[in-house]
Amino acid sequence: MRQDNVQFLKDRLFNLGFGDNLHEKLENKIKEGPEKFTLSMPGEFGQGDKKKIVEYTLDFSKSKQEDMYFVNNYTAKLKGDSPEQDKSQKFFLNNGRGVTAKEAFNLLEGRAVYKDKLVNKEGDEYSAWLQLNFKEKDKHDNFKVQPYTAGWKYDLEKSLNRHPMKELANEDQKNDLLKSLKKGNLQPVTFTTDGKDVKMFVEANPKERSLNVYDEKMTKQFQGIRPSTSEIQEKSQGAQEKKTEDKTKVEKTSTQEMPEGRTRTKKRGMSV
Repeated sequence: MRQDNVQFLKDRLFNLGFGDNLHEKLENKIKEGPEKFTLSMPGEFGQGDKKKIVEYTLDFSKSKQEDMYFVNNYTAKLKGDSPEQDKSQKFFLNNGRGVTAKEAFNLLEGRAVYKDKLVNKEGDEYSAWLQLNFKEKDKHDNFKVQPYTAGWKYDLEKSLNRHPMKELANEDQKNDLLKSLKKGNLQPVTFTTDGKDVKMFVEANPKERSLNVYDEKMTKQFQGIRPSTSEIQEKSQGAQEKKTEDKTKVEKTSTQEMPEGRTRTKKRGMSV
């Protein structure tokens, strides 16, 4: 058994968020020298008054070229109130890097996670928000992953600034909030409304280019959203253009439906 390989795998597991819970089992398995093996462990996450359980199964294999083991992927199963409500997903790793244990839980909960240094089929690196599509599965029985890349133009900080959060006034707290939301966490925050502090929860919503806000009872809220002045002007301009367009269409229709031999006087600046 190569101790450097054992330490290498321990570091990998730690960086993936599995702590040191599997270290003893890992050493025992490597001593046996199998070509492949799996290790399992439960994870517990608090969400309000509830506890959510995730069962993790990690796949290890031995290199064909040298006496070394690698962790290739792991499966996370989020336990529901019944077996029919369980959700499972296999997460593949690239050189030991990828979705962490906590991020896997957040994805199975339906939230989005931001990852950089992702690699496409051409071998190029990119960054994206990832979210599971629970309505579709691929040929491996995995939920399809919906990426929201830079071209989608989701600005998390801009979405945060639309809300009256106390944490935004402190640069360190704001940065911590951004980091937490990028990991897919449901983050507690403090809203200041009419001079009163109210505890709320927020999560990133790249699909809608916005932020989901919940009260302490996890009821989705729509209060406290403050569009920027430019957004209000854009909406107002858009509404005015739509109104003008609709008016033009009505006048066109009116002219076309008039009996032959009768025409409407052409109005200056209007198309008929």
